[in-house]
Amino acid sequence: MKIKISNIIILAALILGQVACTKDFLELEPKTGQVEANYYKTESDAFFALTAVYDVLSVQNWAPVPIMSDIWSDDAFCGGGDAGDMRQWQDMEQNIMDAESGASSDLWSRCYSGLYRANLYMQKESGIDWKTEGLQKRFLAEAKFLRAYFYWDLVRHYGSVPIINEVLPSVEDYRAVKQNTPAELYKQIATDLLEAIPNLPETVPSNETGRITKYAAQALLARIYLFYEGFAKPVFGLTETWSDGKTQINKTYVQNALEEIIKSGAYRLLPNYADVFNWNNQNNDESLLEWQYSEKAKSDDWGGWGINGNFSVIFYGVRNPVGDPTIDPGWSFGTVTWSLVNEYEPGDPRKEASVYNADEKLTEYLHAFQNTGYFNRKFIPNSAFRATAGTREHNYARNYMDIRYADVLLMAAELFLTDNPTKALGYLNQVRTRALGAEKALTAITLDAIYHERRVEFGGEGHRKWDLLRRGFSYATQKINASFVVPAGIPNAQDFIGRSFKENTWGMFPIPAGEIRNTNQGVLTQFVPAYK
Repeated sequence: MKIKISNIIILAALILGQVACTKDFLELEPKTGQVEANYYKTESDAFFALTAVYDVLSVQNWAPVPIMSDIWSDDAFCGGGDAGDMRQWQDMEQNIMDAESGASSDLWSRCYSGLYRANLYMQKESGIDWKTEGLQKRFLAEAKFLRAYFYWDLVRHYGSVPIINEVLPSVEDYRAVKQNTPAELYKQIATDLLEAIPNLPETVPSNETGRITKYAAQALLARIYLFYEGFAKPVFGLTETWSDGKTQINKTYVQNALEEIIKSGAYRLLPNYADVFNWNNQNNDESLLEWQYSEKAKSDDWGGWGINGNFSVIFYGVRNPVGDPTIDPGWSFGTVTWSLVNEYEPGDPRKEASVYNADEKLTEYLHAFQNTGYFNRKFIPNSAFRATAGTREHNYARNYMDIRYADVLLMAAELFLTDNPTKALGYLNQVRTRALGAEKALTAITLDAIYHERRVEFGGEGHRKWDLLRRGFSYATQKINASFVVPAGIPNAQDFIGRSFKENTWGMFPIPAGEIRNTNQGVLTQFVPAYK
């Protein structure tokens, strides 16, 4: 598989004059005739420019965060055709990444491309002829949310990176941008989110599906707070309460933010868990933040940037499946671990909705590398959604539901665990009994019970890694290493040897070597102990 590696610091300077919404930044000739000199004039211009920022949120660029996160957790193995397939993911699972890793450079490129587009929008939006009341503030708030999200991906993957909040004049300016500390990055994220929240709508109409709401921003803030408290403070040695310099984002603040979402009535748990992941039921009442994908672009770009379908879907598929016409073949990455399968209680319908048992459902398939017989059902290629134009691999219209209402309830349960155990138990049981029925409601609550519920509720959705890391390295090491214990009688046991969690990686990525080479000497240095 061909991996595209881009250097975003140089790339940013190359695209200063281009505003088109295409993901292919290397095409410098604007196709629409819209260049900086005649753009950013009308509200329509502003909308398309903001759409370009949203566009990067869903860019996968051979480094989709959800599947990579699951591979680095105890929920999924790397898989693939053999031990060399998607080498960068194999290295990631073995904790032997180095600074030349394609996964690291591709994710870095995606994040800084998003920052560039958000910054360009913020730099130009004051020149728009705004006519609709409140629209300017709302668009700016959406851009700030997206910028915060890109910084969030950067700080949790790399730790210490440059903060770039403006479009700089030249390549040399980008080469000299200093590397900021994790504390400065978290402050920037807090600033953007807190400035965005008051100007975002609580809900959006159906013709604006996928756009950011106030409640999505509050839920993201809660997610980041939990990671800040559980991981960033102990690992990075931070001592301060998370803040933008004015507002203290402490437990009470986040509890109130989550309770506001819950009491709003804007979201609900769907009665049937499987309906949440029905491809015909996307953007449903349980979704707060959903990355949008479509087949309409008829994508055909193996470089990775010109794809508008969900490219990661093909990675999850079974190789050469026979016997089930409802699924399309794929590449067998992200095979589900025995550890996750065994986590489900007997009779839990979430297992069937989350895990595809190929040995039961297929008459034949290729048992590829790290085959367990189990695949991610939530994202397995659906033949009913097979593209009729473009390449099949690039055009699955399967959204990624990033934040669900179930997550809001379980985050609230965790935050109220010691302050109000009764309330915490109620929130957990809403999620648990939706799946298992009232007879399975718990009568007492513990942190382990919350983590169990999170794991079976969000299996295959890319959240487990971050839950493990914020619980501590010893916990993460125990769980991840245990997932590589192969059950008796497994014919491919050798596929799982030599893979274990290494604490000095901190579960993070190295800063790409190409970025270090293309900046001034000493501007960028490795932050994580394993990569120094």
